Amino acid sequence: MNLLNKFSDDHKNVLWKMDCSYSDGIKTTINEIKILAKPGNRCVGIIVYRVETGIVMFCTYKNLKKSNSENIIDLLLDMINYSKGQILI
Repeated sequence: MNLLNKFSDDHKNVLWKMDCSYSDGIKTTINEIKILAKPGNRCVGIIVYRVETGIVMFCTYKNLKKSNSENIIDLLLDMINYSKGQILI
């Protein structure tokens, strides 16, 4: 995901990890993105979204609160803008 790579490029002490949390093999796949702070790989954010629709089901990242019906691309853009100039520790 290019937006996640941009986010981690902007914040050198941040990395991300994506896992498939659920898939029924038909039409439902749910991915989880963890935002991790180095050193120690401390979790600073979790985003859960449905792959087929891009709809975010859950988001927690610092003080950024998002609704459950937002698109993953819009959420990642908001997260990048929200974090500009901040140091994640």
